[in-house]
Formats: sequence, C-alpha cells, structure tokens
Amino acid sequence: MRFLSVIIILSAVLLSSANAAEMFSLRGCIETALKNQPAIRAARESVNAGQGRVTQARSPYLPQVSASTGYSENHSLGGAFGDSTAKSYTTTLSVNQVLYDFGRSGNTLDAARSGARSTELDEQRVIQESILNVKQAYFALLQAKKLVIVSQKTREQAESHLRQAEAFFRAGSRPKFDVTRAEVEVNSAQLGLINAMNSVRIRTLTLYNAMGIDPAGDLDIEDILSVPVTIPTFEQALEDAVKNRPEMLKNEADREAAKARVKREQSNYFPTLSANGAYNWANGTQEMGPFKGDIQNSWNAGVLLTIPLFEGGITSGKVSEARANLRVLEAQGYLMRQSIVIELNQANADIESASARIAVMELSKKKARENLELAQGRYEAGVGPYIEVTDAQVASVNAETDHVQALYDYQLAAARFFKAMGRIE
Repeated sequence: MRFLSVIIILSAVLLSSANAAEMFSLRGCIETALKNQPAIRAARESVNAGQGRVTQARSPYLPQVSASTGYSENHSLGGAFGDSTAKSYTTTLSVNQVLYDFGRSGNTLDAARSGARSTELDEQRVIQESILNVKQAYFALLQAKKLVIVSQKTREQAESHLRQAEAFFRAGSRPKFDVTRAEVEVNSAQLGLINAMNSVRIRTLTLYNAMGIDPAGDLDIEDILSVPVTIPTFEQALEDAVKNRPEMLKNEADREAAKARVKREQSNYFPTLSANGAYNWANGTQEMGPFKGDIQNSWNAGVLLTIPLFEGGITSGKVSEARANLRVLEAQGYLMRQSIVIELNQANADIESASARIAVMELSKKKARENLELAQGRYEAGVGPYIEVTDAQVASVNAETDHVQALYDYQLAAARFFKAMGRIE
C-alpha cells in the first residue's frame, strides 16, 4: 500500500504540472519547428550558398578590374653601356572583359540558377519532413497521455476489486485466492501506470526535439486525436504529388542544371575572345652607364583570341561525365515517381485500415465495458468467479488500448498521406 501511495502522489504531480503547462496546438508546434529546427536552418543556409554560386557564375559578364602597386630595384653589371640601375614605384590598373565564349558563361549561369532552385526545393523537402516529424511526435504524445488515463482507470478498478475481494473474504463468502488474485491485479495495474507515465515523458522529449527546442517541462497539448481528417481522392492525391512534391521538382531542377553543364562542357571545344587593357603609373629613374633618365607612364590594350588545339581529351571526358550525370538524374526521376505512387498507396491503405479499426474498436470497447460490468455484478452478487472479472478487465483494457492505437495510426497515416502529396496540412 505504501507503493500505491507513491504512485498516487506521482500521478497527482504529473497532472498538476500538465495543468500548469502552456497549452500547445499542433499548429503552434509546427510554427515553433519552422523557426527553430536545426535541419531547416541548415537547409536555408544551403539556399544562401546556392545564391552565392549564382553570383559567382554571373561575374564573367562584368569586367574584371584589378589594381597593384609596388617598388622595384634592378641592378645589372656590365653590358654595352656599363652597369645599369633602375629604381621605380609602379601602380597598375588593369581591366579584362570576356567578349564571347560560345555560351560557356551563359550555360554556367543557367546551371547555377537551376542549382539554386534545387536547393530551395530541398529546403521545402526538409520543411515537410520536419512537419511530419512534429505531427508524429505530437500524436504519439497524445496517444501516451490517453494510455495514462486508461492505466489510471485500470488501477482504480483493480483497487476496487481488491477492496471487494477483501470484504468477501472477511465475511467468509470468498476464498483467500480471490484476494491474492486481486493484489496481483493491482500490482500489474501500478506497473502499467508507471510504464505509461514514462512513455509520456519520453514522447514529450521527442516532441521538443522535433520542434528543435530544449526541453522545458511538461507539454499540455490540444487533444485532436479523435478529430476526423478530410482525405482527397487517390487520383487527386497522385496528381498533386507529381506537381507539388519537392523531390520531383528538385529532380527537374537538377536535370535542367545537368543539361546546362553538358552545354557548358561542350563550349570548351570552341575559342574564347576577350579584351584587356592596363595603365601603369611609374615614378623612378633608370641609369645605364653615362645615360640617366626618368621612367615614364605607359599603357597597353588588346584583344585576345584563345583557341584550344589539344587538351589530352579532358574536354571530351567532361562532356561524357556531364551526359552520364544527366542520364542518372533522369533515371532517378522515374524511380522517384514510382516511389511516390507506392508511398501514396501505402498511406491510403493505412488510412482505410485505421478507419475500419476505429469503428470496430469503438464497438468492441463498448461491449468490453458491458461485459466487465456484468462480470463485476455477478461477482458482487456472489454468483460469478473472480477470474471472470479478471478476464473481463483484461479484455476492456485491451479494447481501450487498441482504440487509442487505431486513432494514432489514423492521424499518422493521414499526415503521411498529405506529406506524400507534397502538401503542408
């Protein structure tokens, strides 16, 4: 009985803590995850990196300007005019501009833009996976909380049975076996309650982790486990999935980038035309034997045509690699579509199965309660054995547990179905 008192106190503490905790809705948990989940923050930085690559790829369209300055001193011994010495401070401003490179810069920029689009879509994929993780953790915590209630009711019923058995035993109408059996039932109910409360604690931590924040005590969450969800038709779901799934759209962007890379590598077969110019500011002297003079400013400008004649097959190899990468992405896109179809079918089947189980378990739960009441009434009237009460109690607990499990499976299947569609619900 001392152990029983500890359990009662622990239950009261948990319930009072839950009442004092802030109420969280599913939408609130999702919004918290969108702000704090490290995986989402990492994906956003990948998007920033992709934008940086676009800026890099755009740079050949702009002139490349550089400046340098320095001091030099040169001494030469001998020669036609004797020893010579040159001392100078030189500052140079140079400009280089690519005029035409047969699409090399343009295709590089196209590839970078498609790559940036790919990182944005990958961010959407990470967001949808994070939302699914929040939903799963949220519904799992609701399930655990409901199972705590079931365990508390089971313990209360077991304690009631124990009191009844002890009263009958003292009156001499029932054997000691009934008391012993009732005590075992109470102990089992107490252990079940402990396990249920531990499950709440672990699943609370899991929800905190899914939201990307540090644990801060109990979570009081809105109970929506029994709320039905409007599910679209499978045909509509498949159509939306092909159009909206970030994975499919990312694959499309990756294929566009791969096509641009093929063209970029092919452009390496062709020449590059560029213009360059420089102006040198010089301040110094040059002595050559008996001659001495000042170093003058100078400038230069020109046009450069670079023609690749022989590169040892490196361009051909790069073109072959780029084409192979494109074919890999095309095959992956086809496999991805098949995977989405399977994912949708599985989620749809899980929804149908869970819906049917909910209906069956609601009826089973009702019948199990009626059977338990009959068994308890027969035992209290002295016409039924205690084992009949125990069996009815086990059947009632199993029906309650299975009903909660069916509700959880339904909500999780619906969440996975919407995720498979590429929708945030």
